[in-house]
Amino acid sequence: MLATVSSQSPKNGQKSTDFTNFFMKNMDGVSLLLALETFKKRLINDRLEVQREEGYLSNEVFSFGSPASENELSKLPNKTPNEMIEFLKSHNGAEIFIHPEYGGGIIFFSVDEILEYIDIWECPENCIPVGVGRDGEWIICEVDRTGGNRIWVGESISFEDEYERLPMGFADWFDYLLVAQGAHFWDWFR
Repeated sequence: MLATVSSQSPKNGQKSTDFTNFFMKNMDGVSLLLALETFKKRLINDRLEVQREEGYLSNEVFSFGSPASENELSKLPNKTPNEMIEFLKSHNGAEIFIHPEYGGGIIFFSVDEILEYIDIWECPENCIPVGVGRDGEWIICEVDRTGGNRIWVGESISFEDEYERLPMGFADWFDYLLVAQGAHFWDWFR
């Protein structure tokens, strides 16, 4: 039996309940996986023809790691966003939008790589490496005190330059990346 949730909005600026917060956080992970699985259905032999900037067409390659085990996931920092954990439960690392001749694309780290790059990139305590972009850009997820998160993308991120901090969390960034067919959509407005 499904539980019903009241559609009433909080009165007088009252904060949402813990249940609502939990539900919304988990919806990010669910919607991310739905977007990913829908996208993967379009692949033919792990390839997809994508249109790049200026009308260039490319038949790009996709590779998804097997699911991370519960033991592997337990090694992640406690602050790791739920949507990142859900992605790793489905694929412990991935390479997407890879040009078959020139490489590039977006590489999502496995659990072991996340742990390795925390030290290599000297990430602050509230930041978790996600992967690398087409041109070697660092992709990092910053977790705030409320449990929300933001994506940072840049070369050798300083964590001080707001230019590198995107106005979206991991789930939205990932969804937009799929819709933009791997293009660095965040650079379109910089």
